[in-house]
Amino acid sequence: MTIFFNARQILLFIGTTIVLSNFLIASRLPSPELNGGVRLLRESQQQTSNVFSDYDETEEEKTMLHVVTTRFMQSQAGLTTLGKARLKLFETFCLPSMQQQVIDNFLWFIMIDPNLEVELLERLQFLLASHPNYFLILSNEKLLTPNNMMNKQEVVRIITGDTKLLYSRMMDVNRPLLMETRLDADDGLHRKTLGQIQYAAMKLPQATGGWQVICADVHLEWRNDEIGNLNSTVETSGKIRLVKEDICVTPGYTLVRHREPGNNEFPQWPKMGHQQMNTLWPECRSNSTKDGEAATLNCWKRLPKYPAALRSRTITSAGMSRVQSSAKDRKYDEQTNDLWQHVTRDFGIGEERTMLTSQYLQKNIHGIAVDNLRGQCTRGHSCKKSSKDKLETLANETASSW
Repeated sequence: MTIFFNARQILLFIGTTIVLSNFLIASRLPSPELNGGVRLLRESQQQTSNVFSDYDETEEEKTMLHVVTTRFMQSQAGLTTLGKARLKLFETFCLPSMQQQVIDNFLWFIMIDPNLEVELLERLQFLLASHPNYFLILSNEKLLTPNNMMNKQEVVRIITGDTKLLYSRMMDVNRPLLMETRLDADDGLHRKTLGQIQYAAMKLPQATGGWQVICADVHLEWRNDEIGNLNSTVETSGKIRLVKEDICVTPGYTLVRHREPGNNEFPQWPKMGHQQMNTLWPECRSNSTKDGEAATLNCWKRLPKYPAALRSRTITSAGMSRVQSSAKDRKYDEQTNDLWQHVTRDFGIGEERTMLTSQYLQKNIHGIAVDNLRGQCTRGHSCKKSSKDKLETLANETASSW
């Protein structure tokens, strides 16, 4: 079930009687301060330092390995129009939010199809090259692990990033706390989210032999209904809404593992999707309480009640879920102006750029729909009849605009 909040309900989340618009202008939506050994970077460090060394980590951080994985056009090489549109969304939502993160002790893996078009590959390389902990990887695997890094039969090609940093972190057998965070290429994270994930992971029971999951409690959604209106040009940056879902959403979804000492392996993921996690597993608790029995393994924990992530809903989505606003969604449109200030400030996502991206999607809507339809059921992607039906309808309706 998905819940959209009006302004009165949002006040319950933030625990204040100040009206939402004034609160957002004067301050931030709440997120607890990062502590417990997770550092905040000074602004000057963020702007001037691109050099990693052994001195960049505290002793506490040297016991953890945090990887963020973003999959881009895997097993979909040749769908050029779709690839260009997804790259626009990556530059608009995903990349700025990662550049805003207040910590830097993570490795970001952008996994792309080895046969991706040269134009797209070179653009990604240009965007990522200046960041030593951003790794552009030519692979259709779901994740980079020590095992496939050392596989001499299938050499993994790593295009950007500091490989010395990569190997020193990934091969280190003295990093028992493993965190694997997922982020789709068209989504974004609040600037404090990766730090909050690390802080939450350190507070979880230190039990080996199973998984723990961390995910957002509330998040933001962006969509622009004007993209589908071919009778007029897009003139706005779209709508933002605050959303709470029963499921664990994908942006920021993190698998946590406490590995045995002397072990750098990435254990096999649990065989269930993010939609099932918090219904099949209990909430993590060190001790039994009135809310439930103790659970230290195969359990989940939500981040504090602040918008930890932003999901974009567009025609590039393989699942095509909630791409257009419903009638009940539109009554929350008055939130948009206030929420945009929050998104720009804490996600690094700009309104002007988002409008230009919306215009690009509208201009190329037919080609995107056709490519997205062709990309259905490829390895690792959606294969739902409802998605194919929506895309086929959209391709037929927009054929005259191509």
